Amino acid sequence: MAGARRGPAVLSPSHAQRTLPSFRVGNVITEANAALATEHATSAELGIDHTRGHLTLGAALFWNDLHDAVGNVTIAHGPGTFPIVGFLPAGGLGRQRMNLDRIRVQGLELSAKWQPVPSLSLTADYLANDATVRATALAPALVGKRLAQVPRQSAAFGASWQPVKKFTLTPRVRALDRQFEDDENLLVLGAALVLDLGASYQLTDRCELYLTAENLTDERVETGRSTDGIVNTGTPRLLLGGVRCAW
Repeated sequence: MAGARRGPAVLSPSHAQRTLPSFRVGNVITEANAALATEHATSAELGIDHTRGHLTLGAALFWNDLHDAVGNVTIAHGPGTFPIVGFLPAGGLGRQRMNLDRIRVQGLELSAKWQPVPSLSLTADYLANDATVRATALAPALVGKRLAQVPRQSAAFGASWQPVKKFTLTPRVRALDRQFEDDENLLVLGAALVLDLGASYQLTDRCELYLTAENLTDERVETGRSTDGIVNTGTPRLLLGGVRCAW
């Protein structure tokens, strides 16, 4: 489940990250912080897979304790002129990269694959992800808040079916729970159910003809939301096709 598996990656802030110039998206200004400390993580995972006949089941518990995790922290609400971020219009937000003392990311991942015949396989994946701020002296109001852009639950269901030789259909359904756009958990991104469909035909041993329909039902997938109500959305219905070769 790309993009959601076991929470955020843990990276050490490089010199480039610390000195990265501020940037602005709409009325949200994010400032750099040259004093960022290195992130650290303590992690544990326990998983099991079991295969019986045509069915394979998997389960994994994961736990990550992040120390000094880098986040974009809201430090000012417009309108007005503020230290660090300067002038903000009405509805504007000022943020700065800061080290959060402690973040905990924990949850459960389940998977299943059933292949009753060689030409058909069905898959299902589910992720429950609890990612919350546990302690931060610089922004105590964030304690107990969820991490931005991390849905609490997500799932994917897919299939691969070969009705005739050389021709394969690959439908997939992705379900995303609601999530927060911001660190203060005030801006909500809606849930979404996305249907994709792929088809391919094997031309030779090395080349195939393919056609992919992404977001087939033209679902509204919210990827960003501002305080003035402007919502960014993901890719609408998209058709891709061509010839793919490997050698």
